[in-house]
Amino acid sequence: MVQHAQKTPRIFYGWFVVIACFAATSTLGEAMWSFGVFFKPLETEFGWSRALVSSAYTAFVFGFAISVIIAGRLSDRHSPRPILFVSALLAGIGLALCSRIEGINELRFFLFIGGLGGGATISVPTSVVQRWFYGKAHAGLALGIVMAGVGVGAIILTPLINYLIIYYGWRTTYLIVGSIFFISIFFASLVIRPAPRQDRGTASTRTTARGYRLVERGLTTGDILRSPSFMGIMFIQCSVVCAFAVVAVHIVPYATDYGISPTTAAVALGMMGAFSVPGRMIAGYIADKIGWKKILAVAVSGMALFVLWLFFLRGPLVLFCFVFFYGFCHGARVASHLGVLGEFFGMKSLGEIIGITMAMSQLLGAFAPYIAGFIFDVTGSYVIAFALVMVLLTISGIVALLIRSPMPAEQ
Repeated sequence: MVQHAQKTPRIFYGWFVVIACFAATSTLGEAMWSFGVFFKPLETEFGWSRALVSSAYTAFVFGFAISVIIAGRLSDRHSPRPILFVSALLAGIGLALCSRIEGINELRFFLFIGGLGGGATISVPTSVVQRWFYGKAHAGLALGIVMAGVGVGAIILTPLINYLIIYYGWRTTYLIVGSIFFISIFFASLVIRPAPRQDRGTASTRTTARGYRLVERGLTTGDILRSPSFMGIMFIQCSVVCAFAVVAVHIVPYATDYGISPTTAAVALGMMGAFSVPGRMIAGYIADKIGWKKILAVAVSGMALFVLWLFFLRGPLVLFCFVFFYGFCHGARVASHLGVLGEFFGMKSLGEIIGITMAMSQLLGAFAPYIAGFIFDVTGSYVIAFALVMVLLTISGIVALLIRSPMPAEQ
């Protein structure tokens, strides 16, 4: 009697894509969360005001906003690999060249180049992984893991960057940061590839010029942009990005103003990223059961509540309490924003829509650190800036409760 050998179940390749996408998004944590650590060294060396230093971060965000739309649109139509490779080149070179600056305009220009490379590290991985897990179990968890990469990047790299600045100076540190960005994205791009064809429900597919099959279930970009639900999501995203930018850029100088050491403040900034990691992953796990919209509403409302802690900041204990709660809610909010886009509008234009929401919010949020720095320069305090952040987040929590999906459940 012929015995048939049992086939060993193959590991779903989508999980390898998740790991590579996680590595890609971790570089965003490096680029966006770490600027606050460079803040005072730049201020001290060049004698710039806080508004002027903040303007360099604004330049980075402008570059990011441009690339996140372009990269998202391209990822809807082509393989993610060449998109990410170009991202690695631009971001790595731009950040490394910050080590050579002698004036504010040079810093703005090189950070702008870095931002042009940084946009692909969010729109491409998050849209690719949602396509790989479209209609499958653990789709929310997969997205949560990918988005946890941003927090893990902040956990590991923010304290490392602070250490490097202390012992080697900020110029050498920028050179190292650019190298890390390039290497991480380059190797991630070798693993990430488009999702295979999925014939589910009314999902349609098309073949690109390179032969890739992409899922197209969902609304068109025009239908989405005209939707009141999209406008609500856009308002929420703009508000939370402004809040993130103000906190990420100014929390270190704010804490040191109250006598907290720069090292402790840098660790706290990194820990805010650390605490966002369980927020992202737990949100993904729960979303598989209750959907993304409820998580979005709770997370944004929680961020508004915990901004209150900043008004009582007088020592490290209060600082670390703030970064724990705010970081957790921020992590859940990031994952739920991306998840609700797929849940509400489908896969057809997901990369482009992710890019549009990220770009528009980043363009508006780019001015938030500058405005907060200007308010400080005029009043000598961050009270007004943090109060405005809390109001924006509170309104956003209410909007999150009211939005509804425009796409029929059976579509």
